[in-house]
Amino acid sequence: MIARLTLRDVVFLAVVAACLLAVSFLVVPLVISLPIPGIRSLAPSPFYGLLLAVALLKVRQPGTLFVVVSLVGLVLLMMAWVMFAVNVIAGALAELIVLAVFRSYQRNEAVLLAAGLYMPLTVLVGLGIGAVVGGPTIAQFLMNPWLIVPVLGATALLSFIGAWAGLRLGQELRVAGVLRA
Repeated sequence: MIARLTLRDVVFLAVVAACLLAVSFLVVPLVISLPIPGIRSLAPSPFYGLLLAVALLKVRQPGTLFVVVSLVGLVLLMMAWVMFAVNVIAGALAELIVLAVFRSYQRNEAVLLAAGLYMPLTVLVGLGIGAVVGGPTIAQFLMNPWLIVPVLGATALLSFIGAWAGLRLGQELRVAGVLRA
């Protein structure tokens, strides 16, 4: 499924992964104390959408999204295996959905869908994994969908807004000659 990537592509994707981690490490501590499921995905979602869209515009090959989120997940694995699992599973699901619909990233709509879909999927996958290993605390949140649905909707909205902004930024960078495929 993962296409052949050049060294330049892998380095670019690693830099994007580092930027995603930096954004997460700056934004997530601001909301980590709030006892709302999915809030840790909501806070950085517009930045993830933006940066993932730029990465997918630069490297338009199947597997690009999975490579970026796997690199992010490897760093998060040092903190908790659950964060690794959430990132990798959500990335694989987003990649599979986009490739099932569009077959490649050659269309901007595919880039928008992949970049916008990843963060809402982390909420769903996180709740799924939390239901299995989290015990009664997560089960209590799952019994109250009025907590989950607004956060999931807001995460999707912000993520797609970020992805749209990333598409616009990527197109401007391409016109300026900074972002070449």
